[in-house]
Amino acid sequence: MEARHLASLLGELADTHAVPGAQLAVYTGAETVSAVAGFECYGEPRAVDPRTPFAYGSVSKVFAATLVLQLVSDGDLELDEPVCEVLAEFRDPADARLASITPRQLLSHTSGLVADHELDDPDERSLLRYATSVARLPLLDRPGNSFSYSNTGYNILGRLVEEVTALKWRDALQDFLLRPLGVDPYIDHSPERPARPLAKGHAVRPGQRAARPVEQFLPPTWTPAGGLNGSAEELISLARLHLGTDPRTAALLEDEQRAEMRTAVAGADAFGMADAWALGLGHYGSADNRWLGHDGTVDGGTAHLRFHPESGVAVALTTNATTGSSLWPAVVGELRTLGIHVGDYEPGVPAPHPAASAADPRDLEPLVGDYGNGDTVFSIRRHHDGIRLSDRTGLVADVTVQDSLNFTARRIDTDAAPYTGRFVRDGGTGAIALLQLAGRCAKRIHAAA
Repeated sequence: MEARHLASLLGELADTHAVPGAQLAVYTGAETVSAVAGFECYGEPRAVDPRTPFAYGSVSKVFAATLVLQLVSDGDLELDEPVCEVLAEFRDPADARLASITPRQLLSHTSGLVADHELDDPDERSLLRYATSVARLPLLDRPGNSFSYSNTGYNILGRLVEEVTALKWRDALQDFLLRPLGVDPYIDHSPERPARPLAKGHAVRPGQRAARPVEQFLPPTWTPAGGLNGSAEELISLARLHLGTDPRTAALLEDEQRAEMRTAVAGADAFGMADAWALGLGHYGSADNRWLGHDGTVDGGTAHLRFHPESGVAVALTTNATTGSSLWPAVVGELRTLGIHVGDYEPGVPAPHPAASAADPRDLEPLVGDYGNGDTVFSIRRHHDGIRLSDRTGLVADVTVQDSLNFTARRIDTDAAPYTGRFVRDGGTGAIALLQLAGRCAKRIHAAA
């Protein structure tokens, strides 16, 4: 694979999808080929280079999970021992079931914790105080019963790391993983400023090409779940650790723990996100072409990581726009034409539900209502002849429903790929009980008035 051809490909696709700047890195099993396109900020002259840090968002969780498995490898943690054995704040929780949560459940999003718990003080930095607050919350579901994507759970893993290592989260991550691996991602809320200017995030409105810079804010207590910023090449370094092709692999992560991270967890049905879920890694693609990795979405940016244990190939893409979510599948498609059959989650875009027509709008009424997951409340309301989804953060999306009750939700404010979800009926009553969106479960609170 030629770097020049990869750069031309990325440049054309980034332009098509109105992405101001991007990095693409491909590890072929023998070498890493990199390409960059565009600018760090729309309308400014500083071009993206291979070292420009982009926000990783939730791809940061792969680093967090790797660090936890390092501690397991060292004998400092047990995957199936309740975290209350380490964290005193979980020993007398408001919901008694919380005391049984294990690291394996936190890593696989099967802990039952709410998705996105935030503290009242947005500047709070203490993971101890964060964990104490989480211990006062009710669970969404009993631990181990179902998959529901949880940033909260990964922030608790950060607290667990602090208690085991007697170090602050960022120091433990740097000392145990980042520096030994030879990478230098910038960690949000670090005392020092990043040595390399960060790529600015952008929103792109539907039908427009102009990109609007947006602020990227992450609460300090969410750093374990999504607080790393780095390059696509640095993501390839992490992938090579998991592939076992990095010369430092033996010293950093034993084969047993690498295999453990790749193994799908029973009951971790990651509908809307991936084909299965393991410990910090999603499974993507068919059973005979299974890739591992993670996706990340932040305010005005995306990141994507995939690696294939059988062939030893890895791919990473970073972008500084909401439209990075549509650039990624385009990149995947072009790489497949080059013989790199990257695995990706492809739930398909549903055809409109018959109730979307004005002829019989009553079929949509059972779906209308509010659905809650901790502090997050999704509202489904009638809009013209269909339904629209919104939440308290300003998300507004038009919903297209199938007869199967699967749906897509396409945002009205940015030109980004649609979210995938489904409505789930109660097994006893047949009434709509859950909304699953992008891997998160939300319980039906009440029907709309």
